[in-house]
Amino acid sequence: MFVSTYESAIDAKGRVSIPAPFRAELGGSSRIFLWQALDGSGCLEGGGEALMAMYRATLTRLAPQSDVRKVLVNRIIAGSADLKMDETGRIKLPEDLCKAAELDGRIKFAGNMDSFQIWNPDKHAAYNASMEAAAASPDVMAAFGRAYSEVLHQQGAGHYNGPKLVEGGEG
Repeated sequence: MFVSTYESAIDAKGRVSIPAPFRAELGGSSRIFLWQALDGSGCLEGGGEALMAMYRATLTRLAPQSDVRKVLVNRIIAGSADLKMDETGRIKLPEDLCKAAELDGRIKFAGNMDSFQIWNPDKHAAYNASMEAAAASPDVMAAFGRAYSEVLHQQGAGHYNGPKLVEGGEG
């Protein structure tokens, strides 16, 4: 799982080092995919071959000519850069994606569970502030509580394939 936030820099050749924990999450693969985040936040979203395989499996469940499939294939599959990480863990960020996300100089990598994000630090700070305000809302807390209870229920019924959870946290 892609976890935590790391600050880095883009070098003069447009290269950036992928944080070591993110490289480990890629499972030894040197292939990275990047695209403009779908949510309009202005960041880039990325991941490895496992994420793209999951997206492929998800998208092939949609009717081939459905508008939803066309949009997502266009934005994620056709819109992604297929990058190769070098032996030192660096990738070269494409100029068009850097321009779209306003990346220049310093950047932030943020874990997003199955994917990661690359942010302009100022945009990331604004995003974090909005998420901090939203996190305490009763709707967010209730939705999280329902999802957590569902996982506990699935675990009890033997239908949960993730790590064993116990009431109050991971165990």
